[in-house]
Amino acid sequence: MKTRRSIVLFAAVLTCAVAPAQTARPDDDQPTAVQDAVVNFGAPQPQTPPVNVVTPDEVTILKGGTVTWIVNGGGHGISIYKVSNHTTRDDIAEDLCHAPATCDAAAANLQYIVTDGNGNIVIDSGTNPPLNRLNDADRILLGADGPVFLTGTTATNPNSNTVQYRFTKTGRYLVICMNRGHAILNGMFGFVTVVGDDDN
Repeated sequence: MKTRRSIVLFAAVLTCAVAPAQTARPDDDQPTAVQDAVVNFGAPQPQTPPVNVVTPDEVTILKGGTVTWIVNGGGHGISIYKVSNHTTRDDIAEDLCHAPATCDAAAANLQYIVTDGNGNIVIDSGTNPPLNRLNDADRILLGADGPVFLTGTTATNPNSNTVQYRFTKTGRYLVICMNRGHAILNGMFGFVTVVGDDDN
């Protein structure tokens, strides 16, 4: 009887020891974190509307992990901004053009002050001209675009630009398209939450 109990206990310890190290569950309210994530920036091919989306629009990774964005379709630029930990999609969307009657192409050229869940300014879009991209140089962590934005997949060409970023600090990050129309009019953005210990 004593021997059987020891075997069961040893098996339980062994199971814990070989559990995958790449995942963590910080608490019951948080999704499972992975070491690295892949996100579609633009609807995957074949694209059907809406195409200016980020899928999935929420990922949780471990500190030191990377996110790879696969660019699908054309006219995208990827930018990353730090936001407060409890910032929601609604917090960002309410500062963009969200009234269908006034959200025409010209509305993308107006100035928008985007704030996070604490009311801190995340992006000051300025107006176009002179700022033809959503690129707040004072706050941006990463801006990935090109002379005519990034080349993405098409229905006949599966090759695409990818953008990869390693997150070395915990917190929550807004990832938003630098194309003013896609971000301001279509709400093309998502979030990366990074969990772990910032002491090491």
